[in-house]
Amino acid sequence: MTPPQNSRATRSSLACLPCRSRHLKCDGRRPACARCSESDQQCHYARSRRGGLDRAALAERRKRLSGVINTEQVSIADDWSPPGAAGAQGELDLTSQFIEADFDNGGGLLDGIALGNTTSKVDSPGSATSCQVQMTNIEKDSLVHSYYKNFHRFLPLLLPRRHMTRHYQNPNRQLSLKPLIAAMRLIGYIYNFREWSSALQDHVETCLAQAMPSDPVVVQVRLLYSVALFWYDHKSQAKTEMDDAIRLALDLNMHHEEFAVQNGAEDPVVEESWRRTWWMLYTVDAYYAGTLGTMEFQVMEVDATVGLPCEEQEYESGVIPVPKTVQDFDCREFSPEDTVFSSFAYLIGAVKCAALAIYAAPKNAVKEDSLPVIQAADSALDGWLLLLPKDDKQVMTKTGEIDELMFQAHLLIHVASIGIHRPLSDLKFNPIEDISSCARNPPPDNPTPELINVHTVRVIRATEAQIRLLALPVRPFHHTPFSTCMISEGILALLSACHFLLKGKKLAIARDQIRMTIGCLKTLAGLWPRTARNLREIQTIAHRVLGLGPKLTSNNGTPCSSDLPHLSGGNGQGNLGSEGEASSNDTDMLPLLSSIDDLCGWYNIGDLSTDFAWDMNNAS
Repeated sequence: MTPPQNSRATRSSLACLPCRSRHLKCDGRRPACARCSESDQQCHYARSRRGGLDRAALAERRKRLSGVINTEQVSIADDWSPPGAAGAQGELDLTSQFIEADFDNGGGLLDGIALGNTTSKVDSPGSATSCQVQMTNIEKDSLVHSYYKNFHRFLPLLLPRRHMTRHYQNPNRQLSLKPLIAAMRLIGYIYNFREWSSALQDHVETCLAQAMPSDPVVVQVRLLYSVALFWYDHKSQAKTEMDDAIRLALDLNMHHEEFAVQNGAEDPVVEESWRRTWWMLYTVDAYYAGTLGTMEFQVMEVDATVGLPCEEQEYESGVIPVPKTVQDFDCREFSPEDTVFSSFAYLIGAVKCAALAIYAAPKNAVKEDSLPVIQAADSALDGWLLLLPKDDKQVMTKTGEIDELMFQAHLLIHVASIGIHRPLSDLKFNPIEDISSCARNPPPDNPTPELINVHTVRVIRATEAQIRLLALPVRPFHHTPFSTCMISEGILALLSACHFLLKGKKLAIARDQIRMTIGCLKTLAGLWPRTARNLREIQTIAHRVLGLGPKLTSNNGTPCSSDLPHLSGGNGQGNLGSEGEASSNDTDMLPLLSSIDDLCGWYNIGDLSTDFAWDMNNAS
């Protein structure tokens, strides 16, 4: 009998998932429906879950799944809406279609990840239907859009967006690229919603479990996934992913010149992406070593022959020049012409110079190390700075855009200088810095170095250079999360200068600079929990060093005589006693801060302990 015209037609419960996702009529044949057979597409059906829920449980499940979609489904902005969709109403319609399709078929959206206007079933690892994302166009995926908009320029190793879209539309490439798209979407979700998605994390791990173990794309996936895990405070898992990425890259000989050509499918952009993958692995490995204070570089000594990356605009355009070599860069001072290298190449050079400078500096500096540090360590850092093209490698362009890779390179050079010189300078380490892994106690009972003023000025100059970078007229502050620890090092040095050295107007200016740098950290802290924790540690240290803590009171409510002196008073010793010991307030405060984990350690290269190991638990 023909149903009334105002009644709603019901969906066939036998429709396969590919047909449902595209809202097409399905004949329900098994093992493959007619549409999937004609298009040579894998056909699969959701498992039936009838009989397991009563009406009340089903209503609760509908409510829960609706919340999942509202928070984790791709939100389609007006300029990214599919035809026929209109803003928020389009999103509501799309959500209702997902819920309807889910319960019509008895399946669960918690088993799938929403991708644009399609869904991906995620079954157990190894399942034939697991990670089968029925999607050939990622151009309108707002999480992928978020990745490219917010994160890609920090670690620009993946194919540029239009090239990635083109390659993903190739059925022969989709299976290989699915784990990468999953990792990109996880990071894009963090920037869109400022929270972690366990569902997207599970999707990344499921896709990785199904990927070919020797697929070079896995190196890219694990590198990106490691960074997201690390800054969300999953440190142990981040180390595992990074170690696996490095191991696979070395097994594949990704550091050899031939690798990019052999795996580039005669596509210059793909070849460039493989070169960038190795060098970004090299860079992030150094970032981890500095951030954790281990100074253990896993790939620094690897003899890499892979060419250097090109400029970002060349990469985006697809017009890739013949790559310059590491030898070209290392011998640039002898070139008769003023050869300009890419920003990525200068970042690689900064990583190498910082590592050489750190290796040249002693782990426990003594008086006699003053001159060797200046002669050896400074020559590496100054050499990088002096050979920069004056007009071609500005951090900010004439149009007001920041060159992110040059920004990172300068931060790295300056934080290395701070770390090397501060132990030999007049900028002492305040005892309260012990709560941070950034702090390294000065060598005990060492006479004042003859060149102490040189070291002090070096630290001040490097700190001022950092301030100039952070004060560039671009807001909001939007940079790699790895800048967290580099900025923190500068703040600690500046706090020491406020406490021991600066007075009057210079002190007031430094206080404003501290406010600004902490404001920069706050912006990053809104995205990354590890940065938020680091920020709290810096604020605690600054509060004590600057004498800004609340006044202690006795039992009768009167101020105690043990209140911290203000910076402007005293003989410059602040909350250090006559013998350089912590004041009673500092000592009493340490137990309250016992849960603070490592902050960063660009100059914490002596007496390494398990506090700086990758797999440590929170300090106790």
